[in-house]
Amino acid sequence: MLNKIVLWTVLIGPWFTLFLIKKENIKRFMPAAIFASYLMIIYNVVAMNQKHWVINETLIPWLKPLFVSGVFGAFPVITLWVFYFTYGKFWKYIIANIIMDFMFAVFPIHYLFQEVLGIYKLVNITPWGRFFLFVFFSIVIYGYYKWQEDLFHSKPKRT
Repeated sequence: MLNKIVLWTVLIGPWFTLFLIKKENIKRFMPAAIFASYLMIIYNVVAMNQKHWVINETLIPWLKPLFVSGVFGAFPVITLWVFYFTYGKFWKYIIANIIMDFMFAVFPIHYLFQEVLGIYKLVNITPWGRFFLFVFFSIVIYGYYKWQEDLFHSKPKRT
């Protein structure tokens, strides 16, 4: 029961923090958040097939290859917040992501979810392997958003 409460909190809770950001900023950075979730969906499917982990507790059984709470809850919202505070300052973005990725992949969240609550168990990947993968993903997400913003906010050329 505690695990379900934690998972529902991780899924729904972060979205309430968006009331603290202006609507224009949510609209501006939502493409990065959506892309981040899409990237994590792909990673979760590949990771399940490669047996990176075993998920012991899930909210939506028919989506079991996905860590639903993270992919649709915390991850896109945290991505949006990180972009809100750091976009345009790449080194601040990377440092913020290194800190957040460490917290999720190594300690304390990974420890809480695996060792204390038993929500999942890493099998064929180490916490450090996930950490470096997440840092790589953060660079891809930044590059995607930079490309997307330049594409949609540049003035069209006349012929």
